[in-house]
Amino acid sequence: MKHLETYHFYASSVAQWATTTHERDLADLIELMTKDGYPFNIFMVPGAHDAEYQIKMYCPQVEGAEWLGTFNMNEEDDE
Repeated sequence: MKHLETYHFYASSVAQWATTTHERDLADLIELMTKDGYPFNIFMVPGAHDAEYQIKMYCPQVEGAEWLGTFNMNEEDDE
């Protein structure tokens, strides 16, 4: 995934956080976050996937980071 040199995706919930890596693409990241059953946010973050940056209130503190949305994949909420 060549894009990981210039940007990556960061996801966080109250239970965990994770990013895209060479081994984990965006679909894998969403699947990982969905397993816990908590709503989660996804951000597109400029910079390499292994860059260090601060997290404040579950959000990456990187200039140019874009919030893509909050996802709630819990099937019980669909009823």
